Amino acid sequence: MNSLKEKASAFLNGRLYPLFLLIFALISHTFSIELLAISFFILSGSIGFFVCDDLKFVISPLIMFTLIFSHKSISTGTYYTTGYVVAIIIAILYITAVIVAHYVIYKKSVDFNGFLKSRLLWGIISLCLAFLLNGLFCKGEYFFENLTFAFAMIISIGLIFFLLSTSLNKSPDLLDYVFYVLFVVSLLVILEFYLSFVSQIRFSDGALVKESILLGWGIWNNVGGILVFLLPTHFYLAITAKKYGYLYFISGVLCYATVALTLSRSSLLVATPIFIACVALSCIKGNFKGLCRIMTAVGAFACVIAAIVFWDKLYSLFSDFISRGFDDNGRFEIYKKGFENFLNNPVFGGGFFSADAQDYQFVAFMPDRYHNTIIQLLGTCGIVGFIAYAFHRYQTVQLLISKKSLSCAFAALCLSGLLLTSLLDN
Repeated sequence: MNSLKEKASAFLNGRLYPLFLLIFALISHTFSIELLAISFFILSGSIGFFVCDDLKFVISPLIMFTLIFSHKSISTGTYYTTGYVVAIIIAILYITAVIVAHYVIYKKSVDFNGFLKSRLLWGIISLCLAFLLNGLFCKGEYFFENLTFAFAMIISIGLIFFLLSTSLNKSPDLLDYVFYVLFVVSLLVILEFYLSFVSQIRFSDGALVKESILLGWGIWNNVGGILVFLLPTHFYLAITAKKYGYLYFISGVLCYATVALTLSRSSLLVATPIFIACVALSCIKGNFKGLCRIMTAVGAFACVIAAIVFWDKLYSLFSDFISRGFDDNGRFEIYKKGFENFLNNPVFGGGFFSADAQDYQFVAFMPDRYHNTIIQLLGTCGIVGFIAYAFHRYQTVQLLISKKSLSCAFAALCLSGLLLTSLLDN
């Protein structure tokens, strides 16, 4: 029995488990049979809470879970029926029960000091409180919706922070594992994107139709943004890998090319300097720096030749980029609305559901958003939300600066991608 438990624990905490999650998520997303992945995620996660003394195994399903939902299932309202709502409630109660059981079974392994002494603790608490106070003293039109979404945000940030900070063994290989999981997540997004060309993404006169890039869990900007966030993980593995590091370098180039194909201007704008920094680091560090230099030189030359030879086709393919140029696409008007909302409700904001910004989304419980983190916080949570966020961000930057290492440099690149794209998109 102990042998079986040890094997299950080794699998769930190992590098094969994220790949199994990728396979189930990809099949479920491609064929709109999300229940397959949901069942595997919940079943394997349940086993993990009983056989693993720490929560390392939780990292990959937490990140991948939202990526299983397809455009077909969300747009047809499949998940808004009474049966599914009841099933979701039962699933939440079940997951809560197994989490509690884990803490009871492995109470000797729980480290509350990891939570209480974390250098991010007070920033996250401040942020959660600010979310809870969103729209305070405003008219009660959206009181229930604002409160519900606030709790969703608190669970997404505060509860997960608590779980991982109390029950995650800080082993020497933990950071490498996290980068590996994020790399696998990027592969999932890339594969979902290219498979969508088969059934969904369209062309018109040789140009990609941006509005057809709808993956369910996100549209073109979301797909581009998450790939910018995940882009540095390829190059971190290219530098640190003992074998086949050049393959991670190649996959990083593919990831950058995929960002371009999403036709998300903000994503490409942010991805380009991050990509250059990652390539430069790969050429001066790691076991494969010589090969990376050769591939960089050959790749740059090939891109110049391709641009000359296939200019007409490339012009047509990316005509959306060229025609829009630096047009703000209505963002300045959205920002104006957000700032006006802040001026009308300066202390606690107008609340999450007070946002008035036309959005391409199919998730009923999500409010409109202002396409900018700062405007979003000011408009919905007021100066209280902005100060809480600024404090949280100060703590994260301070923590990264204090840890002078290659892994932290790449973590900073990942976070920079997420934060900078969030100044222009949701």
